Amino acid sequence: MSAPSPVEKTIVIVGLGKIGSLYAACYGHAGHRIHTVDIGDGADWERVDQVPDPASVDTWVVATPTATHLAVVGEILRRRPDARVLLEKPACYPEDIAGLARTVRRHPRARIIVNDVYSHSEAVRRFAASVRELGESDPIEKITIEFTKNRELDVANGRFVDTQYGEAGYEGFHMLSILRAILPAEQYRTYLGAAPSSVTAEMRVRTTLPGLPDVELYTSSTGAIAFPELAGFAFPERVSREFIAPSAIPYGSEFRYRFADVELRSGNHVTLVFEPLFGADPDHKNIHAVHVRNPARHFLIAVNHFKEALLTQLDLLRHLDEGTTLVRPAEHRFLAALGSAMFTGTFPQTTENEKYARIGSEA
Repeated sequence: MSAPSPVEKTIVIVGLGKIGSLYAACYGHAGHRIHTVDIGDGADWERVDQVPDPASVDTWVVATPTATHLAVVGEILRRRPDARVLLEKPACYPEDIAGLARTVRRHPRARIIVNDVYSHSEAVRRFAASVRELGESDPIEKITIEFTKNRELDVANGRFVDTQYGEAGYEGFHMLSILRAILPAEQYRTYLGAAPSSVTAEMRVRTTLPGLPDVELYTSSTGAIAFPELAGFAFPERVSREFIAPSAIPYGSEFRYRFADVELRSGNHVTLVFEPLFGADPDHKNIHAVHVRNPARHFLIAVNHFKEALLTQLDLLRHLDEGTTLVRPAEHRFLAALGSAMFTGTFPQTTENEKYARIGSEA
């Protein structure tokens, strides 16, 4: 499914760093009017309160550092109480979740969604549809999702350093988006409201609960691959030999080992593999594959996740009723708890997290 055709909008992007610049390029190429707010050179204004006509703004994008999100959203809503806001993930740090909720309640006409790239991915939709089709007669036994990249060079350059969510903050939201696409809503809420069976330091999270498939989430920012056997078959032989077979992505490499695998009761597998043509196609970042083992078939999906998601969510904001928010506090609390567990060895299960896990659209 392609992104909807744009209706020209006026978009103000707050934060013109790497992510904000990607928003500006995407929306600008789609034909929208772009204005920017940033304290650095090149922006139209330094502060939100300098935007001259907030009533003329169709959508606000908040792409500033996470620690500033709550303050920026509050400033936007003071100037435009019914604003449509696309907020870069995470929505905020854990200690600000309650404050963000209060800000939303004070502005009941606002529409706020958190950027959720994989929820709007054609590749994820195709994968989830294949799982549902086969799962009708062959129940899901286990779900394994791995997002691994060697980010040590990024960290050395000051990127991907999260002192609040820790390792869970890099890829955790993406993995939960895929899990949410597979599991029925009630099972997903149960998953978020329960403590995992085990959590290890590189963020390997195992969860075994009655009535749910076994779930294992894994991510490593040092390039240590955990499940080479589940998706290694989908890559070119050279890539498998150099990166996947040794289970170690070297420092500075751009290779990313990202997949989601569903094992059915029969032993059949459905596997979504991102960027399997790394090293074989110059546009590999925008080519993904869904593999079904039995009967053997596969689908290639050519799509730019980020562009597709940004354009789709821009259209979604246009049609949301006033007062609708998609912030997903339970996911934020779950990932914050994982970050804590990796440092302390204890998953902080709380009634507050259970409460948020039971909120339907907010889960």
